[in-house]
Parts: sequence; structure tokens; C-alpha cells
Amino acid sequence: MKGFFSIRAKFLGVMSALLVACLVVYLLIAVEVFKTDKTELVFDLNRSMVSNLSTELETEFDGVSDKLRLFALLSNNPAAQFESENVFGENSSVVYASLYRQDQNKSVKNYIDKKYLETYGLDTNFFESTLLSNRPVPFSEILKNGEHFWNASIDGGTPLIGFGRNVIIEDQNGIPSDHLAVISYIKLDKILKVLSFVKLSEISIVDGNGTVLIHPDYNVMKATKTLQHSPLFSAALNSKVNISVASLKDDSGEFLGAYAKAYQGQIFVLARASKNQAFSAVYELVSRSISFALIVITLSLFFAFLLSRSLTRPISILVDGMEKVSGGDLSTQINVTSKDETQILASSFNKMIQDLKQSRDELQEINRELDKKVKERTLQLEIQNQAVKEAQEALLKTTRLASAGEIAGRAAHEVLNPLTGILTRLSAIEKKVQNQIAPQINLMKDIFQSWKDDHHSGGFPALLQAWQQSSQVDSTQTLWDEDMKNLNYVQQSFEDLMKTMEVDTQFLQQESRRISKIIGGMRTLSRLNSDVQTYSVKKLLTDCKNIMADLFIEQHIQIREDYQVDIDDVEIDRDEFIQAVTNLMRNSLQAMPVSHPGSYFLKLSTQLIDGHIHVVISDNGSGISNEHQKLLFEKQFTTKSADEGTGLGLGISRRFIRAHGGDIEFVSSEPFSQTVFRIILPLKSINSTSLTEGAA
Repeated sequence: MKGFFSIRAKFLGVMSALLVACLVVYLLIAVEVFKTDKTELVFDLNRSMVSNLSTELETEFDGVSDKLRLFALLSNNPAAQFESENVFGENSSVVYASLYRQDQNKSVKNYIDKKYLETYGLDTNFFESTLLSNRPVPFSEILKNGEHFWNASIDGGTPLIGFGRNVIIEDQNGIPSDHLAVISYIKLDKILKVLSFVKLSEISIVDGNGTVLIHPDYNVMKATKTLQHSPLFSAALNSKVNISVASLKDDSGEFLGAYAKAYQGQIFVLARASKNQAFSAVYELVSRSISFALIVITLSLFFAFLLSRSLTRPISILVDGMEKVSGGDLSTQINVTSKDETQILASSFNKMIQDLKQSRDELQEINRELDKKVKERTLQLEIQNQAVKEAQEALLKTTRLASAGEIAGRAAHEVLNPLTGILTRLSAIEKKVQNQIAPQINLMKDIFQSWKDDHHSGGFPALLQAWQQSSQVDSTQTLWDEDMKNLNYVQQSFEDLMKTMEVDTQFLQQESRRISKIIGGMRTLSRLNSDVQTYSVKKLLTDCKNIMADLFIEQHIQIREDYQVDIDDVEIDRDEFIQAVTNLMRNSLQAMPVSHPGSYFLKLSTQLIDGHIHVVISDNGSGISNEHQKLLFEKQFTTKSADEGTGLGLGISRRFIRAHGGDIEFVSSEPFSQTVFRIILPLKSINSTSLTEGAA
């Protein structure tokens, strides 16, 4: 029949369209979310890199500037007896220094790191002849600005940066008597080593004119490339802040950039990451998601085909039986076993056929009445089926959305506390490693290198002779005593660090187990399975303090303790109690503005009242307004942004505590004076009795 579409075709078409639409919407939302998250991650990484590099450059060049001034003052003093190596040190980054008077015709005194020349196979006249002819010293800029940097990397040379400064000599009356200029070349081994570890972003260090001073690619350095017209350099040059990030575009395409100013704005650290490279993982995810979507669509259509067949087959049987009856075959019996409305309809048809056999004379009348009844019944069934189907679909969607929302809200809020503690502790561990291990390793390298040099110069006798020399630090000790003392110090430092790392590792494992347990509970769409044991409230509060300590120390906020109960054992799930207390501590932390560090505190105290432990948590933060106090424990109520809270924390915390016979109460709030919450728990004996009575 022209324009006819079967029920099966319609069913499959609707199912296919809905499925494809849902998958397309999901992919669009997922791609946008992943791109946003990836952009923020790249911004954070680039900001951290340029910030660290600018700080390291500031420290390095401040030290070099001081050494150059000392070198100039000592060289200008005829009475001073010194060696240039003592000024710059054995491991100094300065490989060449030269002192000039104001006429700049000839250097007064030079310093050359001969070990550096030997290491890289450079000629002894490399600095004073080859390098000067290829990279003339910009004396005019040095005299004009007081200090100046320039690119000193050339073909056949090594990565170097030039640095010069003025030194004014004054007499006893403070009147300038001489004007000196000191130029130097600084090796870039440490900085290039740091840059070599950066894979995602391209790092460039340029001067105030955009000329590249330091770059991971030596060809770029020796070519004296300029970034004067780069959008990233223009943004850094015109920015009023020292560190920032930006999404920019140039001839090569869009990129995510970050910049930092160093050394009074004379040096700029630039980092850029191509968006195509940054989002490669997102594109890979889209590709895989499309493949998975095609598989899901295929399987769904297959099962929809089977389902449509089971729905349309009884109708086909009814249609075939009706066609036989309409042809005059009154012996036909319609056999439908679907156990639904179509079976009732088939039974009605069978009864109708029997009535036709008994009263053929009234066939036309019966057929008219039956046709009318069939149409009315069919219409009623269709209306009922449609209403039932719509109600089922609406209920199913509502249930899924409610479950998904609750799971996502609880998981996001409850995982936040242990995850924040883990991230903060990892940051602290990283700082410990950087501040303790690196200096010790450098010390050991210095000791072993000096032993190696002495042994190489004259074998073991020379090494013994060097060990017997007096220490330059403490003349009462030999170099052997000094080396042993330093090695013993390194050993003790590593032992102390191992103990600290063991404590931090236990903390991370404990918080990770909390996250695992929270996620496991979310999968069941119910509260976490309780692991009730006997614990000391004081011990649990100490654990809570340790978990949150890094965040409070970071904002210079004190955590005070006042535990007045000696016997404070309760029966409770440890993770649920810690979750409740840390939720309250986090709320207090967010209510203390960072604009006045050191003036805020949080207090944990315990009291024994009527056989119950009262845990009082108070702070002197911004407090809670009167209109919000009555809404604190309502579901999804929050005054924070979506990034800071979901409104589920207090409600979930109260449910945890009430499950163990206790409660959480809001007591009072006076802005910037005192805001108080109270957790009430029965002591162990009373707790056991109440649980037994509840079970009975």
C-alpha cells in the first residue's frame, strides 16, 4: 500500500533516532567538558613552569650580579690579594668575567673557567677573541641601564648568555672616584636541563626586546631569533601583572600560553602549547567514542528488532485470522499466547465466530455491532497503551536522573575532602624532595668529584695527601674529617626524609582507601556500608586535624585543641566520622578570607554531658547569616559556587552521625567572632544499649 509504514518500521525508526540523538548530545557535551578541563590543566602547568623558571632566573642572576660587583671591587683594590676562582666558586655558572674601565679599550682583569673550556674542547682564546667578534659586548646598553643581558650562543660554541653591569667606585667621602663595567658569560646547563623535561609546551626566555636568550633548541639560540612580534610576548610586555596565562593565536594556529616577568622586567619567560597537541587526547576520545557508539547503535537496533517482532507478531496473527473470517471461513480459530490485550482481543474474535455459526441470519447485524465494539475497544487499548508507555518512560527517566544526580553529588562532595588532602600532601612531599634531596645529592657529587680529581692527578697517594690537608672551613679538621662529617650529615638527612616519607605514604594510602570506600558505596545507590568499631574520639579528631593540617597551614590558620574528656570511646564507622568532621572543618576554612592571614583559628574541643560526648567545632570566620541558618541541613542548599560546594555535605554528614545514634547541631554564629557546630555521640556502653534496643 502506498505510503504505508509498518509498526515495526516506525518502532525501529523512533528508537534509532532517539539513540543517535542521545549519543550525539553526549559526545558534544563530553568534548566541550574535556576541552575546558584540558585547557585549565595546561594553563596551570604553564603557569607553574614559568613561575618556577622566573624565580630560578631571579635567584641565579642576583647571585651573579653580587659576584661581579665583588670581583670589580677586589680587582680595583691594589691592596687586595685574591684569586678569581675564590670569588666565583668552583661550581659557579659564570665561566668568564672581564673588568673594563670607562674608556672600554682594554680589560683590567679577566677570569676564565678553564675546566669549562676543557670540558667542551674550546680554544683558550674563545671568550676574548671568537665570541667577542661574533657577539660584541653592548657597552652602551650596560652603561645606559646599569645591567644588561644578551645572547652569547654562536656556531661552534656552547649555550651561553651574556650579562654585564656597572660598578661605581666611591672614595671615603662617598664621592664617585671611578666607573667600571663588568661583563660575564653564564653557562645554561641547569636551565636547559629543566627545559629538556618539558614535553607539552615550548619554553622561550627572551629579553625586553623579544630576542631569544634561552631556548631548548640550540639552533634557535645561535640564530638570535626574535619574538618581538609574537602575540604572547606582546601580551607579556603590556601586562601589568608579573605572571598570567592567555589563549592566543598567531600564524601557526591557536595556542595556550603563559608568561612571567623576571629581574625587574628585563627577562620574560614564555611558554606556549599548541591547542592541537593539547587536545589530541580529546580527539582520540571522540574517535573511540564514535566507534563505541556505532557498536552500541548496532546492538540496540538488533535488540529493538527482536522486541518489535515480539510486539507485532500477535497483531499479524490477528490480521490473518480476520482476513480468513472476512472471506467466509467461520471455522477459523485465532490462537494468540502473548498474555496481553491482544489475547483478550483474540478471545473476543473467537466468541464472535461461534456466534456467527449459531446465528448466520443475524450476521450482518452482529458484524456491524462487533465492528463498532472492536473499533471502540481498539481505540481504548491504544489510548491505554500509550498512556502506560508514557508514564513508564517518564518514571524511568525521572528515576535515572534522580539516581545519577544523587550519585554524582555525593561522589563529588565526599571524594573532595580526601582528594584535597592527598593533593596537598603530595605538594608538600614534592617541596620536601626539592628542598632536601637536591642539596644533599649536590654535596655528594662535590665530594666524589674532588676525590676523583685528586686520584686522577696522582693516584691513591695523592688522594691520601689531599685528605690530610687542613679544611678551609675548620682548620682544626682535615679534609677527610670534613668529608666524613658531610657524608654522615647526608646519611642522617636521608634517614629523616625516609621517616617523613613513610608517614606521608601511610597518610596517602589511608585517604585513598577512603576514596575507594566512598566510590564503592555510590555504586549501590545507598549509604556506605558501615564498618563500626570502637574508637577514641580524641584519636579520631587528631586524625581529622592531620588530614586538614596542610590546607590550614597553607592559609596560616591555627587549629587549636581542647579535649576535656579522658574516657571518650564510641562505636562508629571511622571513615564516616572523619567525613563529617572534615566537612565542617572545610566549611570553616572557606569562611575565613585569605586577606588577613594569621588572624583566624579553628578550635576542636570535647565535653561530656549526660553520658554523651559533645564534639564542638568553632571558628572566628565570616559566619552564617540568619536567613541561611535554617536552611543549613536542607538538601542541595549552598551559598558557595559550583566549584566549591554542592549543598550535600552537611546533610550527608548528619545522616552518617544519626546512623550511629548521634546528631549534628548548629549552635550559633557571630560574624568574625564565633561560629559553633556540635556533634553529639553516645559513649560506648550507652551506644551499645541503644543499638540493641533498636534491633529488638
